[in-house]
Formats: sequence, structure tokens, C-alpha cells
Amino acid sequence: MSKKNIDYSVYLVTDRDILAGRDLCEAVEESIKGGATVVQLREKKVSDEEFLEIAKKLKKVTDRYNIPLIINDNVKVAKLVDADGVHIGQSDEELTEARKELGDDKIIGVSATNLEEALKAEKDGADYLGIGAVFFTGSKKDINIPMGIAGLKEIVDRINIPSVAIGGVHLDNVKEVMGTGTDGVAVISEILGKENIFEATKTLKEYVGGKMSKELFGNIIETIREKNPLVFHITNTVTINDCANITLAMGGSPLMSFCKEELEEILSFSSALVINIGTMEKNMRKMVVKAGKIANKLNVPVVLDPVGAGASKPRKELVENLIKEVKFAVIKGNLAEIKTIAGLENSKNRGVDSVEVEENAKEIGKNLAKKLKTVIAITGKEDIVTDGERVALINNGTAMMGKVTGTGCMTASLVGCACGSGVDYMLGAVTAVTSMGIAGEIAEGTLLQSEGNGSLRVKILDNIFNMTKERFLENEKITLENF
Repeated sequence: MSKKNIDYSVYLVTDRDILAGRDLCEAVEESIKGGATVVQLREKKVSDEEFLEIAKKLKKVTDRYNIPLIINDNVKVAKLVDADGVHIGQSDEELTEARKELGDDKIIGVSATNLEEALKAEKDGADYLGIGAVFFTGSKKDINIPMGIAGLKEIVDRINIPSVAIGGVHLDNVKEVMGTGTDGVAVISEILGKENIFEATKTLKEYVGGKMSKELFGNIIETIREKNPLVFHITNTVTINDCANITLAMGGSPLMSFCKEELEEILSFSSALVINIGTMEKNMRKMVVKAGKIANKLNVPVVLDPVGAGASKPRKELVENLIKEVKFAVIKGNLAEIKTIAGLENSKNRGVDSVEVEENAKEIGKNLAKKLKTVIAITGKEDIVTDGERVALINNGTAMMGKVTGTGCMTASLVGCACGSGVDYMLGAVTAVTSMGIAGEIAEGTLLQSEGNGSLRVKILDNIFNMTKERFLENEKITLENF
């Protein structure tokens, strides 16, 4: 194949250690079927002989699908197996020597950790660059401070050869990465670390391409059930049991505690933290701030449900302190609560509920999301979820859900399940809010004439328990903007 026409968009780097016993060739084939465009065979702990045998087997797979096979840091193996190219690092064999060995027809990629290295590699004849690490990553222990989006963009803007961004690239940041103008992303765990490699690759490819199918929302339901995230709640005592049960129904594991002394230990193995200030009291006010800061330090996503944020001065002060001290993955509230956080006047804030409707709610959400660099979910007659750029308008749900105490609190638990499963926080919030609305609609539709809000509450839980990708897609009423 011509090296000038290589599609670098989804660049898969192999690592047998994270396959949990699964066959490498089968895993790579599944990824190629899902949309992987380049495969790099990376083996750091084997002899050349074993490396060659693995490469021969993998070459049969990549040839079958006409996908380039790149060998990492071993020109000898690349030459013997007639691979499409080789990738070398700054400490590996010099580019010029590799070119002499392989010839001009083969692809040679070079790792670049800064602009100086990138420009030198391009000048010396590299065909593409692997730029990074962009973010912190578990696969490379020898990096110091990641270059971040700004560092990546600086390099991409100055080079004239293709590039792939590597290091800590996941669904929640890939859109930002691709916004730098890079040609693709190089990933390991985001594909090979997933249970369903085909779907993981397909999802990543859609993100990289800037296109998104609503199937991705349905896939998140399956991901939650697969990951079984442990969601730590510091929540109000009125709805604590319902929050625990709906977490279980969605496929997560709930953990509820009001003990400040065990925060660090619990958060060290938690997948997400949900903070709900509904039944606020003195000790809880200090505890939630501390918990949020610990979660941030441990990279545990934090979801805030600012119940009745503007109903009293102490609540408003607590929310202000939380916003100041804690970085949130998602903030979910009714319009009155979101307006309070945004510093806007509320004339109809009644505490835990809100009848407020406002035509510019979408803009309020977008502006706040940009300001706080978070996802804002505004619940109401029409739910709005936005990260400041993307917007989802959700018209699922029923007015009767307002007769059940805690549907908003339970929705926050669902958001925690999604965020704790390692998915894009924006898509996770949309999936959670929509799932709750669908569950309420189906529940109301099956109520008998003699049944009321008590039965509705139980049926909502049952419908979350029985929520599937197919049921979600059959019932969703989501309008997407700027996806």
C-alpha cells in the first residue's frame, strides 16, 4: 500500500498484558472490524525470535484487511516480516539508520515529546509523528509532565507530516484532542482494555470522526452493567434508599456513608462520588467539600446535585464553596438551582422542586458549563444537557414523576453510574437523564386505575432494572446539537 494514503485516525498500539488472557490476533482483528486503521505491534519483554513469531501471525491478520502493520522499536523484525513500517522513539535506533535498512517505501514513525524533537524528526525524514504524552497515562512510566492540549497543538501547527496523539487519550477528551488538527489518536487501553473490543473501536472511531450515532447512548447502558461501578454517595436521608436501589438497578454498586474519617479509604476504590445536599446539616457541609477534593486528587469523577441551592443562605454558601473547591464532572439540577449557581436571580426557587420555565435555559446551561468546565444537566419539562458546546434536548418523562419524592436524586445516582464507567461525561449524563425519563414514561403507562405514586416509584426502579440498549433506542426523544 502507498504510505502517502495511510489513514492514521484510529492507531491501535498492542499490549498483551491488558488482554486478560485473550488472544492478541483475535483482539486485533476485532478492533480492525470496528474501525482501527493502523496497528502497531509493541513487545518490550520478549526475544527477537518470539517477537518475530508474534509479528508473523499478526501480519496475516492485518494483510487480510489491508491494514498497515507497524513494528515498534525493532527494525530487524520489521524487515524480516515485511511489515509496512517501524516506529522508533527518541532513545531507539536513529531514523537515518532505520531508513537505510528499510528503504524509502516503508513507513517510519518517530515519537516526539516536544517541538524540537518533532521538527528534527520531520527534517530527518519521518513519515509521521507520535506526539505525547498528551495526558497522564498508565502505559508509560517514564514521562514527566504531559504536554497537554496546548503542547500538542503547538507541534501540530508547526509540522507538515501526519501525526497521532498518544498518552491518556480517552472518550472524554478525544474531541478536544482532534480539535488540535492532529490526524488521529494512538490508544491501547481505550480499545484493548475494554470487554467488547469491536464496540470500543467503533465508538472511538465515531468520536475521532466527529460523528456520533445515538447507539452510543445505548452502549453506555451496556458499559455500566459490564463495569459495575462503585458509586459512593453522600446524599440526603430522605431518598438514600431509593438512590441505593436505582444504582443497583442500573448495574452499579452503591455505597453510602457519612463518616468523614473513612473518606480517603473509600474513595480510593470508588468509581464515582455523588454529592447531594438535600438534607443539609453542619457535619455534612464540611464532609462534602473534603470528599470532593479527595476525589479530585484521586481522579474520581464527582457529580453534584445542588438540591434547593438558592432556598437559604447556608445552602447557597455551601454550593459556592463546593464550586470554588471541587472540580465536577457533572452538575445536575433544576433550572432554579442552576441559575443560583450561575449567579442569576431566582424568583421561583422553592427549594427541592422548581416550576420555572425559561426560554434561554439552554444558553444559561451552556454559559455555566463553559465557565466551570463541566457538564450541566438541567432537569425540567424539557431536560437540557450541555458541556458548553454540545447540547442534548431530552423530551422523555412525565409530569406524574413529580409526585414521587427523589426522582431527581435518583437521576444523579444514574449519572454517577455512567461517569464511574469511564465514558464521556456528557454522553453519560444524557444517557442517565434520558433513561430516567423513559423509565417514568413506561411506568406511568402500566399503572392500574387503583395504583398511584407509590406504585409508580416501584415501577420506575423496575424499568431501570430492565433497561436495555434496544429499549432505550426505541423510546428516546433526544435532539442533538453540535455533535
